[in-house]
Amino acid sequence: MTENLINRISFYLASGGLFNQELADHIAVRTLLFECREALAQRTWVGLTEDEAFACKGRDYFETYKAIEAKLKEKNCADN
Repeated sequence: MTENLINRISFYLASGGLFNQELADHIAVRTLLFECREALAQRTWVGLTEDEAFACKGRDYFETYKAIEAKLKEKNCADN
């Protein structure tokens, strides 16, 4: 389902939706948004343990933030 939604969003954007939204089929876009909402609601997100978060500590805030973001993506986006 996720792959289908990604393809539909990409097609919409590539077909002018990115620059010329007034030409969009608004009912199709609404339907796509409803389906995206349903897919996101079904998703279970996983956080970091204290040890994982501590292991991400970098030299500064930005480096730590980027390391935590990468670890969360790794844990939650393994199917993509």
